[in-house]
Amino acid sequence: MVRAKVRGVDDLAYARARVTELGARFCLTFVKGVGERAALDRMGAYEDTVAERTGARLDGHAAAVDLGRWTVVIEPGGAEGSDHVLLEAVSRGTEAMSVLRDDRASPRFTYAVRGGTAVAFDPAYPAPELTWGSDPELLRHLMGAVGLREPGGEDEETWRDAEARALVLAQRLTGARLPEDPLGPPRLSARIEPWFVSPPRPADLLRPGPRFAALFAAAEQATDERKREVAAAEMRRRAAAVGVAGAPGLDAALDRAARGGGEPVAAGSPLGRQVREWLDAPEEKGLRAFAIALRGVLDRDADVALRAALRPLRNAGAGPDEAVTALVAALSAR
Repeated sequence: MVRAKVRGVDDLAYARARVTELGARFCLTFVKGVGERAALDRMGAYEDTVAERTGARLDGHAAAVDLGRWTVVIEPGGAEGSDHVLLEAVSRGTEAMSVLRDDRASPRFTYAVRGGTAVAFDPAYPAPELTWGSDPELLRHLMGAVGLREPGGEDEETWRDAEARALVLAQRLTGARLPEDPLGPPRLSARIEPWFVSPPRPADLLRPGPRFAALFAAAEQATDERKREVAAAEMRRRAAAVGVAGAPGLDAALDRAARGGGEPVAAGSPLGRQVREWLDAPEEKGLRAFAIALRGVLDRDADVALRAALRPLRNAGAGPDEAVTALVAALSAR
């Protein structure tokens, strides 16, 4: 953890000005020891979108800024780096932290080290009981030093300047200061998509519940081979239902997944290009949900693969469920 003394890193007025410049919604993701292109790649940059951009041309893109030992990826209007699952992937072999401002939601500060979340909290209300991670007290002394604390009474407005104080904390940890007008000069930028670089999120997997008790019991007794086969078969059924059966590369990917050889999909591959289209499709078509399930089914962990394939069951009605019965039978087959 860096605690270097660099001019201006503790300047709250300066941090407040940067927060104002970046607007009502943005995310800053700091990555240690990698250059601008590598930082974008770690966040899932589409290779065919990498270019220098500035101003309005940055809409929908993330920009990387070299800060010396660290690089910061700025998402104007975006929030991908605030997802701890992506940040953990970004931090593999190094350190990463993110600062989120979203005036329609809560701000967030997350610090990940070598693939795990060390500490995460809401800068507007950093109460110990709401701070989580492998070492939730890791930054407590520095948080107090920059004014990040829970209110001592109802009349205290410690939530004010929460994002600016979180930026001061990030600057103190990195020993680097976000430049003035950070998106003014042309910046190396790209559209980023976590699907291609991060594992499934917990919300992407079917969770246990009374309705699925028999299903989880059958899965617990099934072999990994059987789980993968059922997961792949369920994805083939869903592919037909949403009209993408036979999409380039899909059958081969599901064949490998069924055999336990699921592997990442390159964004520029035929299947990767299909996934990009599915992720951009309107929600009502079900293609985005299909793509999210596919990411889990391609995971090497058989339980993750099965639970990702079955996640849509939570959206089905709560009455008699022939699909659940059929899946229990498939998992129990010898």
